[in-house]
Order: sequence, then C-alpha cells, then structure tokens
Amino acid sequence: MPSRVRREWNEPWRTLLRTSVRWLSPIPFTRRRSFGLAMAGAVLGATLFPTMPLLRAQSGDLSKTRSVAESQHEIVMILIRKKEFDKAAEEANKIFQMKWPADWEPVLLKELRDFSGQFEKNRQYAVAVHLLETNLGMFKTTKSKAAIWKEKGYLLEKMGKHDEALDCFREALRLEKAGGHP
Repeated sequence: MPSRVRREWNEPWRTLLRTSVRWLSPIPFTRRRSFGLAMAGAVLGATLFPTMPLLRAQSGDLSKTRSVAESQHEIVMILIRKKEFDKAAEEANKIFQMKWPADWEPVLLKELRDFSGQFEKNRQYAVAVHLLETNLGMFKTTKSKAAIWKEKGYLLEKMGKHDEALDCFREALRLEKAGGHP
C-alpha cells in the first residue's frame, strides 16, 4: 500500500481491518495458495460494509468451508505431484460441490482454472477437460461459464480435437454476446 494512501487511513479503520482479519481469516496467509488474494479482498470488502454483525453470523460456516477447501486443495496438489491424476480430479470436484456463497464464484473459477492448468502442465488434457465438464454446472454467471468453455477449448485444441475446440469457442462467444448476467 503506498504511503500516501496509508496516511489517509485513520486508526479506527485499521483497527477494524485487523479485527476483521482475525474473525474472517483463521487460516494464516502463508498457507493459502489460490484462495489468498480472494480472502484478502473479502476481508477488505467486509470492513467497508455496514453489515458486519450479519457477516459475523455467517462467517462461521464460511470459515469452516474455506478451511475444508484449503485441506482439499492440498490433497489435490499432493495427488498431482504423485501423478495420481484421476484421484486428484475426484478430490478437486469436492471443492466445487461445497456450499459457497454466490459472491465466491470468481474465486472458485480461479481455482478450477488453476487445477486445469496443473493437469495441462502434466499433459493430462483429458482429465482437465473432464474436470471442467463436471463442474460447469456449478457456475451460474455467464462470464464464468464462458471462461470455462474457453478453457475447455484450449485443452481440446492441444489434444488435436480442433472441431470440438471450435465448438467450445463458439459457445463461449455465444455466451459473451448474450450478456454478462446469469
């Protein structure tokens, strides 16, 4: 944070931010991977809205879900390192099947694309495509669905399935032209 911005913050806001970090973030920042920046954004967003008591009531469930998702993420990453790709995909699916608030969809999309990228890096294109297909229905916004269709298209193209890739990109284009709302 630039120093001129830091000076503009008054002490009550800094105290509120530190307090919010404690009750919204039981997981140390150093252990978070894909969820790290999103968590920081959620903390900052929570400090700027006047519905703090409501957020505190809901944060227990969200904290538990995030904690389970973090463990699940680590399981997936270990399975990928062990080259157990099918098991890794099964475990990854569990993250997307959890009960998440609607405003966490961008975080989940990033997580899905990160897993897809890990499978791609290991040349497991079919596993990545299956992961995307399995979880496409979990996403509600047109923007997220279009991003998943594009990701699937990239993978199919790498697999040499150019006609299927073309269909994916056309579906993404159709969704993007249709509008940004679910």
